[in-house]
Formats: sequence, structure tokens, C-alpha cells
Amino acid sequence: MLALYLVATVAAALAAGAGSGHASGDLVYFGAYLSICAFAARSALSRRRSEDRFPWLYVAVGQVAWLAGDAVYPVSTLLHRTYDGVPSAVLWTFGYAAFGAALIGMARRRAGRWLRPAVLDMLTLAVAAAIGIWVVFISPYLADAAADPLGAYLYVMGPLGDVVILAGVLLLVLSPGRRTGATRLLLLSAGLRIAADLGSSFIPSLSLAMAVGTGVILLSNALLVAAALHPNSGELTTAARQAPTLHPARVWFLGVGLLTAPTIFFARREYAENERIMLFTATVLTAGLILARFASALRALERAERELSFRSRHDPLTGLVNRAALADALAACPAGSSVLYLDLDGFKAVNDGAGHGAGDVILQVVAQRLRAASRDCDTIARLGGDEFAVVLTGLSSAEAVPVADRILRDVAQPIEHDGCWHTVGASIGIAGADADAGDAWSPTALLRAADAAMYRAKRLGRGRWVLADLAA
Repeated sequence: MLALYLVATVAAALAAGAGSGHASGDLVYFGAYLSICAFAARSALSRRRSEDRFPWLYVAVGQVAWLAGDAVYPVSTLLHRTYDGVPSAVLWTFGYAAFGAALIGMARRRAGRWLRPAVLDMLTLAVAAAIGIWVVFISPYLADAAADPLGAYLYVMGPLGDVVILAGVLLLVLSPGRRTGATRLLLLSAGLRIAADLGSSFIPSLSLAMAVGTGVILLSNALLVAAALHPNSGELTTAARQAPTLHPARVWFLGVGLLTAPTIFFARREYAENERIMLFTATVLTAGLILARFASALRALERAERELSFRSRHDPLTGLVNRAALADALAACPAGSSVLYLDLDGFKAVNDGAGHGAGDVILQVVAQRLRAASRDCDTIARLGGDEFAVVLTGLSSAEAVPVADRILRDVAQPIEHDGCWHTVGASIGIAGADADAGDAWSPTALLRAADAAMYRAKRLGRGRWVLADLAA
């Protein structure tokens, strides 16, 4: 269906362009455009989720507004009414705004929590493009605006609308997400629309400019709706799953955006005072946007580094420190401290019988109970599987016994998961480093002694603690 639609609309665009200025060409143009609007409305209304539907509704409304704006003049002629251009200007302006809103809405949904960097980059490049469009297409005709405000607006409305469309396109391109056929059709449609608005003024022949503009605009509208009809159109409103990367070319584009206003400002000094102020303001604005962008990138990098550092030293399931971080805590542990080495009793039976989901919940609850039974200055680690360690800073082996008793009681309390209650126990080995232990009790030796004591507790019947034999 999509291929047939594209073939038909390309043929209609060629026929409308060739017949521009004649009744036959107008008939083809309006007939094809009316069909495009119908397809746009059907595609938007057929979507199930409202978050997918609204951007395409903007597209459909924008198409109808553009079509109505184009139809005002021929309808006024048929009805022998005076055509002053105001209704068309209003409708065309609304069409540009709807198209821009659709693009921005799609980009917002695609980017999700990564929208801010894309917005900063988009604003930088859009301001630079707006400066260029102002200099080439608007500034030379400011003198005519006073004599014919409506005519001047009709002339500059296209370039101004193109800035809105370009902003939406940039936001869509700079946002993360999949880019297959639907995205390419949408971007091609926007590119053709901008080219038709800006490029027609460079064609010396008025009739040729009308023919090219008519055909290209109709093709642009057709491709926009083709993006909606594409099987992968959902990618335009689906949130990205991976963070975007800052491509080196993106940095160069930002640099070009930063230099646009200063280059024009110093290359053409004959600008009036108000325009020189505008260029200076644009320079300050782009510089501020780029600084904000790189400040945001640096903050994101710092957050990523902190997260990587946390993950390298913590267990992802329980949030407890891992074996590597435990070794550092033991190395910094003052003399007279103790280590509790825990292994859960009955955990494997629950994990195998009730599933890994229940096992994960048990490990998380045990981690919470270990935190509650210890102090803020203590270190709690998950060593792997169902084994844990607690470093009791400044507590001797004897002082660690009440802590071990509390842990045995707390861990043995039932744990609920999916409406079922599960009970596990713990076997604990206690090893303490006395103040006069010397070099004999290294962190590794201390942990090994507590581990050996834990296995003796297992052999003695589980659900108990055993003190390590320091003499051994």
C-alpha cells in the first residue's frame, strides 16, 4: 500500500507542477492534496495509544490548514470575492506551527530523559540558521514591510515557518532513537518543504519557480504522510532505550553555530543599529547555549563516573559493598575489630522451589536486616550467592557476640513473596583482630578465619555462631 501511495503521489506532484497556473494543474494539486489529508487523518485516528496519536493529529491538522490556505484564493475567485491574503496567511502560519509542534512532540517522546542535551544543541543550530535566513531572506525586504505589511509577511512567512520546521527536525535528529524508513521519510519531507520555501526565490523564471514550488511542496506533504503510513512509524514516538553519544561532528556543528553571528556581524558592518544589536544578542545567546550544553555534558559524565564507581564496588541486587570494597574496609579497620561471616541456611531450597524471584527478595530483605542490626560505622558486604560479611569496627570478638545473636533472630523471621512466606536461617563465624595481633592477622587471614568458623557452625547444626580459634 505504501509503495502504491508513493508512486501515485510522485506522479501527482509531477502533474501538478507541470500544470501549475492552469486549471488542470490546480485540479490535480487540490485533488491529490485532499487525498493526502484524508490519509493523514486516517493514520492519526487509527493509532491506539494517545501518546502516539497526538503528534500525527498535529500533522493532519497542519495539512488541512495548509490545504485550506491554498484553497482560499481559487474559492474567492469562483465566488467573485475580494482576496486580501489574510485568511491564507493565518492558515499557512497555523500549518507551520502544527508541523513544528508535531516534530517537537515526536522528539520529546523519543528522547525521554535525554531530551535536554538535544534541546540545547537544537537551539544553538536553530538560532544560527535563523540568523542566516534573516540575513538572506528577510533583512533585504524590511524597507518594504512598512509600505505593504501583509505582502511582506506573506513573503517572510515561509522562511520564518522554515525556522520552526528546522527546529523540529534538528530536535528529532539530535534525539536518540531508531532511524529507519519512517524517520527518513519524515526528514526528507521537512527538507523538501524548506527547500521549496527558500529555494524558489533563486529561480529567475516566475513560472518555473511556481511549477517547481508546487510540485515539491505537494511531494513534501505526501512524504510526510508516507512516514505516518510506514510500518515503522512507531519509532518516531517510541522512547529511546540507550543514552545518546556525543559524535565529534556534532561538536563541529555547534562550533559553526557559534561563529555564524560573529562572522556576519564583522563581515557586513553596514547593518543598521537595531540589526547589529540583534546579531550581537544572537552571538551571546548561542555562546550561552553552547556553554550550557557542555556544562550539561560534563555533569552527565560525572554522574556516569560516579555510577560506574558505585557499581564496581557494590552488589547490584542488594546495594551492599562487594568483596573488593570489603577488602579495603578490612585494611582500614582499626585494631580490636571483628568480622562476622554469614551463610544462609535453607536458602537453596527456597531458591530452587519458589524460584529466583523469591530468592532475590530474600537476599534483599536479609541485607536490610543486616543494616538494621549494625551501626553506621560498620561495613556490610555480600560476598556472592547467599554469603555475607559484616565488619564490626572497634568491637572485639566478645562484643560481636550480641550482634551475631541479633542477626540470627532477625534473619530467621519469615519473609513474604507473592503471597507465600519463606523462612531461612543463618550460620555465622566470628573472628576478631586483637590490638596485639601484629602482622599475623591480615585482612585476608581475618576473613578466612571467620569463614572457617562459619563452616564449623554449619557442621554443628546451623542456626548458630562459632568463634574462630585465634590460636590456630
